[in-house]
Amino acid sequence: MSVNERKKLYVFLAVAFGMTALMSIFMFLGLKGDKDLTAFVNAMMTYPACGVIIGMLLFDRKEKKLPMVGFIAFLVTSAIMVIIAIISAFAPQQMIDSGAGMVSNWNLYSQYILLAGSVVAYIAFWACGREKRENTGLCRKNVLLSIVMILVFVVLFFCRFYIAQLSANIAAGEGIGDFSELNAMTFNPMNWFSAVMIMLNFPITMIAFLGEEYGWRYYLQPIMQKKFGLRLGVILVGVVWGIWHTAADFMFYSTTSGPQLLVTQIITCVTMGIFFGYAYMKTQNIWAIAIMHFINNNYVVIFTGGDVNVLQNQSLTWSQIPIMLIRSLIFALFIFAPIFNKKKVAEEINTLDTAV
Repeated sequence: MSVNERKKLYVFLAVAFGMTALMSIFMFLGLKGDKDLTAFVNAMMTYPACGVIIGMLLFDRKEKKLPMVGFIAFLVTSAIMVIIAIISAFAPQQMIDSGAGMVSNWNLYSQYILLAGSVVAYIAFWACGREKRENTGLCRKNVLLSIVMILVFVVLFFCRFYIAQLSANIAAGEGIGDFSELNAMTFNPMNWFSAVMIMLNFPITMIAFLGEEYGWRYYLQPIMQKKFGLRLGVILVGVVWGIWHTAADFMFYSTTSGPQLLVTQIITCVTMGIFFGYAYMKTQNIWAIAIMHFINNNYVVIFTGGDVNVLQNQSLTWSQIPIMLIRSLIFALFIFAPIFNKKKVAEEINTLDTAV
């Protein structure tokens, strides 16, 4: 790793983890004030990509053409979302019925900024020219294969619910048990209508999802794979990704089951990260992985009743962890895919090290 590449890595870690740690202080103050912390989670999703972008602007700008408008739109959007999150920890809060659950006014303000910034950045990334997209890993490569991978992910998304239900039924001594409630949720036409229509929202919310995947899969995964090998590198990225969620696990996703949520988060990030890593190695299309992340976060809401607050204030016991692990193994199986054995692929991935 060259001096510049090492500096970029330090910048990435400082932004992705430093900002998360700093904001956790304000998050804690907001929690003590009984505030809605969604604005913090909204902003948090942008930090990994901001770390990559700032590193590029500092150390690559003289050597490569960069999509400056898109990058600046991304950074400005993130900065405004951070400010809104900090304000939300102290300012009076009004809860508003969004039609899909009660949300705070500050959450809405954060979402509005995310929408506006995403539109500007998305258009800028489309219009910046192929050379700039190639220099920054933003090209839409292997489109047909990417679509196939996205569809595979959707199938796996639902399979894990059935695996979890089957495991719970067996643990309760019910044998295969009853899947009628799960089937009603999965095959509800209105749910699928919402699932299809919500895909139109990806371009106007993409900063959040590209925000994570640009950092973890595009930037950190090649570095970790070069250092530790293809398989272990992907697994370690999942561990890092899971640990990065610690503040959210203890103060947003749950306030009573933080340790259990953190363990579950690491399990989910490692196993799902294996599939994301596999899909990225196959497609080299970071947009496909960002769409998968978008699908995962939004389909959980759609297919569990449509309440946007479903992921908040969860309660989880240690006895539920084995079921969470079992259901996630369907993603982990991809660690045995032949692509992880190919030296040629390793060489191709390592070349990305010079592009970030």
